[in-house]
Amino acid sequence: MLLFAFAVMAAQLAVLTALYLLGRRHVRGGAGPEPMPEARPRLGVIVPVTGDHPGMREAVASLLDQDYPDFVAVFVTATEDDPAAALVRGVAGDDPRVLLITAGPAARCGQKNHNILAGMRAASTAEVFVYCDSSHVADRHFLTNLAAPVIRGDAPMTSGFHKIVPGDAATGTIGMAVTCMALHLLQPIRAITQPWGGAMAISRQAFERFGLRELWGSNIVDDFSMGPHLHRFGVAAWPVAAACLETPMAGMTLARWDDWLTRQLLYLKFCIPPGWLVSIVAVFLLSAPPLLALAVLVAWAFCAAGGAVAVAALAYLAAFCGLGLCYRGLCPRKVGVFAWLRGYAATFAMLAWCFGRTFATNTMSWRGIAYKVGWGGVVREVLRKG
Repeated sequence: MLLFAFAVMAAQLAVLTALYLLGRRHVRGGAGPEPMPEARPRLGVIVPVTGDHPGMREAVASLLDQDYPDFVAVFVTATEDDPAAALVRGVAGDDPRVLLITAGPAARCGQKNHNILAGMRAASTAEVFVYCDSSHVADRHFLTNLAAPVIRGDAPMTSGFHKIVPGDAATGTIGMAVTCMALHLLQPIRAITQPWGGAMAISRQAFERFGLRELWGSNIVDDFSMGPHLHRFGVAAWPVAAACLETPMAGMTLARWDDWLTRQLLYLKFCIPPGWLVSIVAVFLLSAPPLLALAVLVAWAFCAAGGAVAVAALAYLAAFCGLGLCYRGLCPRKVGVFAWLRGYAATFAMLAWCFGRTFATNTMSWRGIAYKVGWGGVVREVLRKG
């Protein structure tokens, strides 16, 4: 039993080390800005929006303050009275590049998908579509960097990502930063690269050729559904290191972190069921070792394990924390060592808890709407309150 426990600890350290080494250059910006050809086709920037949240005005403004010369930005709400509509009007003013449209309630797919498809219909002159969330801040070169590989013809679609910028040392905030960093580190590993819906670009031709309109029109989510669908055509998202957004965050509670991570894992369960099953082993491998090490130390304290075993457990915990400090070096804003290690350790416990929650439901709840979801992420029923 002890041999198995230490084998799991060693495997976890190997995985965390490999993840850091394989992804750190990408997270730090890769080779820098993407070279842009002389051609500048019109971009349709599609941004589904809802609510009025802290930092949203800055995020919306950053998507309009871009150095790309020719784009139309389409902001889409579900209803006319959504607070996001007034927010966008206040930020955009009379900017001729901005369209604000109402998509209406979704009946056969996730509301975000429904909004995106409505936005694409409005961007009728665009040759390349860019999809953005409204909660992340972009630098002035974001659109150029994200669209450049598509315009050059190097890839039919690209994906960026985002970094959490912690505004406090709350465990939930740091845990979110660690969780998103881990996903970011996975992006350059081409065998498993998945598009991220907060920053994607695809040519109109590829969008139609791969049948994404039909896919999104019946699915719970945009990005998780695209990954396995595009792999059938031998296509993977091209990860663009320079197209990295920033997400200022503070006051993240454990409950909100729990809901967010559970939702991401449910997307995995619904859209990529084989990947979800394989993840049972991965979650155990990542989450069990710290508990196993603590159990060994407790056994030693009660004289049920030898001193050499306790030293080995302490050595594992030291290496585990050391790797955590390596990850801290990738965070865009430094936080205290203790606060970082607390959030880092909590991430592994939260991963196990949230993954366990995915076994108990086939219903996805998000922004006040519940969806009953079937195989492949297909929406079976949309449940609205009232």
